Amino acid sequence: QPQQPQQPRLDPKAEKWAEENSWFGEDMPMTYFAQGLHRQLVSTEGFDPTSDEYYDELNKRLKTTFPQKFGQSSNSGNRPVQSVAPATRSSGINTARRTVNLTPSQVAIAKKLGVPLKEYAKYVK
Repeated sequence: QPQQPQQPRLDPKAEKWAEENSWFGEDMPMTYFAQGLHRQLVSTEGFDPTSDEYYDELNKRLKTTFPQKFGQSSNSGNRPVQSVAPATRSSGINTARRTVNLTPSQVAIAKKLGVPLKEYAKYVK
């Protein structure tokens, strides 16, 4: 009788972290950043992904990069640039394009993760 391949079991700390961070998998810019940060911490900086130090560093960098998502104000004092497409009347067909201006930090994150700016902008609110 053939055996079913077992699903790889997630580290309990990873499961707990995902439960505590409900945005993971929902907020795509943050999710992409967290995944890229994971690769950097483990591959480049040598963190053990099962250690408390790894999760402390991951959370610290996420809070620094996305302070508004964690109820903190940005240290730089820069407010995100918001651009709204002008309202126009048309023949009933919505031809207005949504315009999004990315902040310099959002552009840097997208480039660091290798995500095209247009794709990244789709998830910016």
